[in-house]
Amino acid sequence: LVGVFISVTTVPAAAFASVALVEGRYTQALASTGQLAINLVGIVVAGAAVLLLSRRNGMRRGRRRLSSG
Repeated sequence: LVGVFISVTTVPAAAFASVALVEGRYTQALASTGQLAINLVGIVVAGAAVLLLSRRNGMRRGRRRLSSG
């Protein structure tokens, strides 16, 4: 499911940005690139939050700590 989420949020924005750029629609290409950047930031923030929460929950339950490196 994570792969589907990443594909659904990145591929359409990247594809539209490249097509708009080739067609000379620079404003739309820039807007689509901005949307792609927002989507990528959201993916990174969500991944970091999951890792932080899993580390915190693992330490609370007395499980072995996740690697720090």
